[in-house]
Amino acid sequence: MSEKILEVEHLSVVFGRGKKAFKAVDDVSFSLEKGENFGIVGESGSGKTTIGRTIMRICRAAEGSVKFKGEVISGKVSNKNDKKLTDQIQMIFQDPMSSLNERAKVGYIVSEGLYRDKTLSRAAREDRAAKALIEVGLRTELASRFPHEFSGGQRQRIGIARAMVMEPELIIADEPISALDMSIRAQVLNVMNRLKREHALTMIFISHDLSVTRFICDRIACLHKGVLVEMADTETLYSNPLHPYTQSLLSAVPQPDPRAEKKKKLIAYDASMHDYTVDKPIWCEIAPGHFVRGSEKELEKYRGTLL
Repeated sequence: MSEKILEVEHLSVVFGRGKKAFKAVDDVSFSLEKGENFGIVGESGSGKTTIGRTIMRICRAAEGSVKFKGEVISGKVSNKNDKKLTDQIQMIFQDPMSSLNERAKVGYIVSEGLYRDKTLSRAAREDRAAKALIEVGLRTELASRFPHEFSGGQRQRIGIARAMVMEPELIIADEPISALDMSIRAQVLNVMNRLKREHALTMIFISHDLSVTRFICDRIACLHKGVLVEMADTETLYSNPLHPYTQSLLSAVPQPDPRAEKKKKLIAYDASMHDYTVDKPIWCEIAPGHFVRGSEKELEKYRGTLL
């Protein structure tokens, strides 16, 4: 029987107050099984990063809850056991240039999270940091250097090592390759996939690039303006997208064949196509494991297009 490692239930996140309040995430629910690669895709500003940061407790949930290994971790962390639990979730940030402390040496950056464990000696911290650097393909002697001495790809490897040194069970990768050159994106992805396999990690992969998520994710959820519109296993989502927004995202994926790329038609998504004034949308499992948001009329239409 599969083990659920993360459960996000009716999560909403609001920024600002009063008339300036903005709901960045609206009633989002999903769960992850242990060892799964789960993708969250959508345009810039759709709320993907906010979900990841809320799971990490960087952002505060206005409504709903986040459970990790059966324990609620959203809200106030009250004891050492809770903190130990949340340490098992680590994040790899989008921009390797701004996510590292320029004034600190790489050895300290990688081992910084270990300072919370007062039982670890300095030698033990340095040893774990060195092993983490080796795992991501960097030499241990580089620990004495500063971040500005590294390339973008190397800096992202340092960010991965910083996450891995905590021996996490869940990794949240927020657009981890979008700021990198095309030539080194595959290298960083290969490192992440190898570490996931070797350490039996569970991963949330946040991206706007569906051509990448197709090859590394087991399931994918599409997010539009803070609302989940469709979620299914990767093969189902790519072969039979139901929601117009998902279809629009997939139409923008580059084709490997130049002739097919030239002939393809982009699908523009206009949210005004939905009339929810009377028939309100619901989040429905339209087929086993395939969820989509729509009114009853739309859901009936989607059922008619199922393969």
